[in-house]
This record gives sequence, C-alpha cells and structure tokens, in this order.
Amino acid sequence: MTNYIQMHYPRISVIIPTHNNGPELFNALQSIVGQDLVCNGRCELDIIVVNDASGAAAQPFLQQLMERYPQVRLIAHDTQKGPAAARNTGIRAARGELISFLDADDEWPLNKLSLLLPLLEDPEVDVAGGKIKYLLQEGTPELHMRYEDDENRLSHVHLGALLVRGRIFQQAFFFDESLNYSEDIDWWLRLKEQQVKIVLLEATTLLYHVHGSNMSVHKSIKELQLLKVLHKAAQRRKNSIQMNHIPQLKDYRVQKEDPLISIILPLYNGKDLVIKSIGSVLDQSYLNWELLVVDDGSTDGGAGFISSRYPQARIIRQANAGVAAARNKGIENARGEVIAFLDQDDEWMPDKLRLQWEVLKQDPYCAFVTCNQYFVCEQDVVLPANFSEKLLEEHRGLVPSALLIRKQALLQVHNFDESLDVSSDFELIRRLRKAGLGEKNVEQLLLRKWYHGANASLNKAALRKEILGLLHRQIRNQ
Repeated sequence: MTNYIQMHYPRISVIIPTHNNGPELFNALQSIVGQDLVCNGRCELDIIVVNDASGAAAQPFLQQLMERYPQVRLIAHDTQKGPAAARNTGIRAARGELISFLDADDEWPLNKLSLLLPLLEDPEVDVAGGKIKYLLQEGTPELHMRYEDDENRLSHVHLGALLVRGRIFQQAFFFDESLNYSEDIDWWLRLKEQQVKIVLLEATTLLYHVHGSNMSVHKSIKELQLLKVLHKAAQRRKNSIQMNHIPQLKDYRVQKEDPLISIILPLYNGKDLVIKSIGSVLDQSYLNWELLVVDDGSTDGGAGFISSRYPQARIIRQANAGVAAARNKGIENARGEVIAFLDQDDEWMPDKLRLQWEVLKQDPYCAFVTCNQYFVCEQDVVLPANFSEKLLEEHRGLVPSALLIRKQALLQVHNFDESLDVSSDFELIRRLRKAGLGEKNVEQLLLRKWYHGANASLNKAALRKEILGLLHRQIRNQ
C-alpha cells in the first residue's frame, strides 16, 4: 500500500465585513470552518470579522458568534465606514500568507480552498478564483441576467470567489474607501493594469445568496458608482501615457475552450494565387476557425471560384478600396475574439494558429503574437536588384500574415489606416507598440511568403514615400 504525503498549505486569513447581519453570518462562518482541507487538518485559518458599527439589534448575534467560533477575531469600527474600509481593516490585521474574503450573507462551497490552493503553488500567481453560483431565496424575483449554464453560474468580479496572495497588499492594492459600491471592480481593474498574474477556474468557488436586500442588486450603474470607477481607471491609464491591453475575465481561465479564430483573407485578383493560401488554412491543426474572404472589387472571378471550391469560406464583397479597407471590413464582420490575417500570396505552416494561440492562452496580458517567416521565389521569377537576400532567411515577421491578435486590441487602436496603400501593416505595428500593448513571438518558422514579382508590399518607391510620411507623423506625435 502506498503512503501519500499530505501537503500542508499556508495559513489563510479570511476577512468578513458585517453590518447589521443576523443568522446568515453563522452560515457564512460554517462554510469557512467546514472546508474539506480545514476538516482534514491540512489548512490553518485566521478568521477576522470586522463589525462595521452594527446597531444594537446585531450585538446578540455577534456575541453568539464569538461563543460558537472562538477562533474568530472580532474587530469593531466605532463609526460605519463601508465595506472597503472594513476589508482594509481586516487586511492590516491579517496574519496569513494568503487572504480571502466573504460577505456575511454568502457562503463558500466546501471545496473552495482545495480547488484554489493548488493554483497558488505557482509562485508567480497572485490571485486565483472561480465562478459564482447564484442562489435565489424563495420569493425573491428572478434576476434579469443571462447565466452561463443551467446551474445559474457566472464569471465576474466578486471578492468572495477569490484567494489572494497577501504580498500584493504590500504593493498598495488596498480598497478605495471613497467608494461605497464597486470597490471590488476598481480593485480588479488596478490588478489588471499592473499585470498581476491571475488564474480562474471553471469550478464554482462562491455561493452568492440573492435575498432582495443585497447591497448591489437592482442598483443602477450610477448608484453603483461604475462610471466613477471607469473614469478613475481611464485617468490612471492616461497618466501612464499608455493604453495597456486590459484582458477580459475569460482570458484568465485555466480550463477554457479554444476560441473561434477569425481568419481574414483580402482578395484582389488573386484567383491564381489563393489555392496555396486557403489550402494552408485547411491544413491547420487548430480547428476552431472561420475564414472570411474579403473580395476587394476583383475582376478575375476569384470570389466565385473560392465560393464554389471552398464552402468553408464566407465571402464578403466590397468596391475596390485597398487592402487596409478589406482587412477592416473583415474585422467588422469577424465573429471570433481572436483575429488572424492571411494575404492571398502567403502560406502558413500547419501549426501556426495552434502555437500562437498557446502563447495568448498562457499570457492574458499579451495582445498579439508574431512568428518567424521567410520568402520563397516563384519558379522563373527573377529577384529584383533591391531585394534583400536576408528575406530569404528565417526571420521574425511583423506582417499581417504573421499576426495572431486579440480583436479587442485591434479595436483599441482603430484597426488599419485606410489612407495608406502599402504600409498600413507597418503602421499598425507602430500604433500597437505606441499603445503599450504586450507582444511575443513564436520562434519557429510558421509563415512562407511567396515572391512572384507583383507583391504590393515590395513596391519600394511607394513604401519609402509612405514611411517618410509616417516618420513625419511620429515626430508630430500623431
């Protein structure tokens, strides 16, 4: 029989603000001390209840609480200061290496700690969490919200669903006491702005009780102070002179499905070129994609050819407006949250999308990923004298065909500049970097670019003219 060594986790401080709560506070506490790891003696708790100036009617409940749970520390405010201040009081008194929160009218599922503690074995992870399950008290009107599943669960910001490394509060991540509501959203936005490493499970880590008197239920956006919170966040980002990519909640999920990647292929009289390109899409090892072919006013019947031969492609037609406009049209019609571009004369290696997605998946703060590329010369086509031989060697590609980018990041910098004929791709990278968006490169050869003599991007005269214009624009800080 094998003997397994039980792991003993660090002490966890649990902070519960209370103001005029009654018997529901006992349920909240029981869900903490009843955790499976606590019952097995593998986890030590430091429970702090912060009494935010409750009235006389609540005092008997608090007295009973201390008698029933002698391990609880009770700290009292002389005057009511609000939940943010109560949490800050608890944080300052905390003795644990890890900190968690619970509102006095909510509960933890009994396996919350055993679900989240393994995630914090990674020393770089500072915040771990999961989903919130809504439990409606009998007689309470249904909430007007779209749940993610039949269990009435949602993924959103709620402190009770999280487990946090205490060290982050030494970096000034206390709660904003000027906020009566949405202090948790403000705190979460600050975490993301500072690129704190967060991981979220698909499992339930909070049971949220809806009973009609919840502080935030049925409040308007104005009452919840959300506009104030968002204004503060916008001002912080403005003061930092950067528009850092702010990931969505789902970007932090540990167990998440592969997203739909929208592949945008601009087409202009490329009927004879596009077979290789589309073939390389069909050969991808990443399977959850859609292909949008944007016909930019072609006259060679290419769109009809593609439609009849490749039923997987969705054809979008527009009057000839240039490749930048075609790419923007594709972005506008894309259903995916991640975007890839493929020019009609380029060809991907089979693992291109899969390897790049793995990078985005592992780093929510990364906005776009590139890959290595090289040029191949079509048979019987003579390279021009000004063609750099280095392009025939493997090198990092910063062209659209080498990109995998979050749609949110593209929208943030307003997509491609349609005033440019041949350098809109170069200019997009410039704006992404100016905005401070995170980038990475897959150091593998994943893109083959074909030189056939008519490549628009190798029009040196036009490229030189537009780049000089871009440099002038940059000097003027535009």
